[in-house]
Amino acid sequence: MKAIYVLLCFSIITASCGNNNADQPGADADSIPAENTYSWEAALNDSSGRLEMRKVETTGLDSLTVPLVINFINTGNPNIKLELVKTSGDTLYLKIADATFLTQRMGSTGPTMYLATAVYNLTEIPGIRFVNFDFEEGDHAQPDTFSRENFKDE
Repeated sequence: MKAIYVLLCFSIITASCGNNNADQPGADADSIPAENTYSWEAALNDSSGRLEMRKVETTGLDSLTVPLVINFINTGNPNIKLELVKTSGDTLYLKIADATFLTQRMGSTGPTMYLATAVYNLTEIPGIRFVNFDFEEGDHAQPDTFSRENFKDE
């Protein structure tokens, strides 16, 4: 009889512990699903050869602050390191201390794609409309202030 009592208690405890839906993600009716995070990516259209900007679902970018977006861009392009100089009005000022990879090693299309991607992602930040890049000019890229309009007809 004692063995049946122990077995019955064990069964009740096991059944009650294994059926707790509150421990499972998404089971709480009050929980708010996480929003999808998107970033911009430059790509060349195969048929037209023109630059196209596309929004892609992204991991690693959970909010739109200047440091987080710069870090996101730097992570995707380890050979080019963007550094924040300042923000003034609607313009973000950035510096690339060593721009050799950008200006000499990416060909002629690579820098345009990089700058377009950086500008589109940085201008997603509320209040930022222009991005000023300061770096040593090279064969394939030169410093300037850019907006999304600069990449519309590339």
